[in-house]
Amino acid sequence: MKMNEFSQLLENLLITTSKKKKINLIVNFLHESNLSTKSWALTILTNSIKNKNIYYTDLKKLIKKKIPEQLFDYSYDYVGDLAETISLLWPTQHSNYSFSLDLFMQDFYFSNDKNYLINKLEVIFDRSGPSIIFAIIKILTGNFRVGVSKGLIRESLIKYGSRSPDEIDEYWHGFTQPFKDFFKWLEGGELPKNIKKENLFNSFMLAKPIDDKILTQEPKEFIAEYKWDGIRAQINTSQKFKIFSRNSEDITNSFPELIMKNDNHYVLDGEIVIKKENKILSFNNLQKRIRRKNVSKNLLVDYPAHFIAYDIIYFNGKKCTNLSLLERKKLLNKFFSYFSSRNYSLSPIIPFSNWECLESIKSNSLNNHIEGLMVKRSSSLYEKGRVSNSWYKWKRKPFIIDFILIYAQRGHGKRSSFYSDFTFGCWVDNGLKELVPVGKAYSGFTNDELDKLDRWVRSNTVEKFGPVRSLKPGLVIEVAFDNINFSERHKSGVALRFPRFNRIRWDKPIEDVCILQDIKSLIN
Repeated sequence: MKMNEFSQLLENLLITTSKKKKINLIVNFLHESNLSTKSWALTILTNSIKNKNIYYTDLKKLIKKKIPEQLFDYSYDYVGDLAETISLLWPTQHSNYSFSLDLFMQDFYFSNDKNYLINKLEVIFDRSGPSIIFAIIKILTGNFRVGVSKGLIRESLIKYGSRSPDEIDEYWHGFTQPFKDFFKWLEGGELPKNIKKENLFNSFMLAKPIDDKILTQEPKEFIAEYKWDGIRAQINTSQKFKIFSRNSEDITNSFPELIMKNDNHYVLDGEIVIKKENKILSFNNLQKRIRRKNVSKNLLVDYPAHFIAYDIIYFNGKKCTNLSLLERKKLLNKFFSYFSSRNYSLSPIIPFSNWECLESIKSNSLNNHIEGLMVKRSSSLYEKGRVSNSWYKWKRKPFIIDFILIYAQRGHGKRSSFYSDFTFGCWVDNGLKELVPVGKAYSGFTNDELDKLDRWVRSNTVEKFGPVRSLKPGLVIEVAFDNINFSERHKSGVALRFPRFNRIRWDKPIEDVCILQDIKSLIN
């Protein structure tokens, strides 16, 4: 299949808002494609290309060879999206140029000769139209944002192939790009011999937000645990030890100190945190370990990983998801009775006699490394996804504080024409003369509010730094955030967890915003 047909798919996915239509677009494309083309298409749509050889700086150098640098800078500042900017600015385009997606991907996926690839890319751009240039840059950078989630791709594959949803959920994670073997199996072929069920990622059981109906039920039917501010992870001790993240990514190399030697097959469900000198550190410290392929000795010493186990999926080679939570807890305790490691611990059960007692713990007794509580029905089986009447998360109320807008940056995709990414801060002290940045937020406002914010930014700009503008202090925003901890990485000395707009205080004077010490006093 030709590249222009794939670029048309991307364009249609971008402009289509209907989930059903997006699925039909993908399914129709797969039906019309040969094995190689649909394998590469799935690799691209799932952002599974690992060895990228072309980077943003290379693409910027290419376009600046064709047009004045200032013209590019002004255009990029206005458009905000690199692929869209280059595709619109590239001169001498001939949209009738034709080449296959398969051959393009073979070249750019397997070749390590960067000079050859850049020269070839320039030739292709010279002969192609805007839509193909746009598609190619998105492929090379992996920055799609065309409204295609993993869930939507899964539904498309279910509709296209001859496998059940459970089969796809169970075996999907055993295949690797470019997915030729996957499509052979999806269409009715044999499962490759190298794919063993016991080595694969198991879909996590998830929790729903707690509701008032649960709080009217008998407390004795539930157990409670802490909701740690870490990353959900799965430990698999099969033939080759693996650590999987919630989205099925293999993160074993990021946490080598968690590797355990075990002759039997166990799969543990839990949370990775940083624990040092018997104290759990903040999520900000954990971020220094996430997605690192190689971990230095200093990082291992300064930020040691720790796994808090709260469930077990396989025990001694036998799947135990059909057992009740209490029965699984007994097996988990049995596992820890003969496995001992300073890098592993059991998630403690919180004793409570009534819901009022548990709510008091949630509201008053949690430190900043705990997001809230998990409330789980004792009889619940371990099932995929969010299951009714089983697991619930009872998060503490978010912090809500007023801050002042300091910087604004252009967004991406549909927001590329708006200033939609905001840096906010507070006063350093009671002198009210100096502001210090505290965090960034780019969600929590409506489209109408975004339009007003964008106009305010343009009217109150002090300086421009490419796509970023520094702002005249004048607009107060109410920010909600889930957690706060000390941080050496930030000038303010604090880091906020999931900050978002709660309200825009158009009427509030900036002098009424608190000082930095008030923010730090929130840290428990």
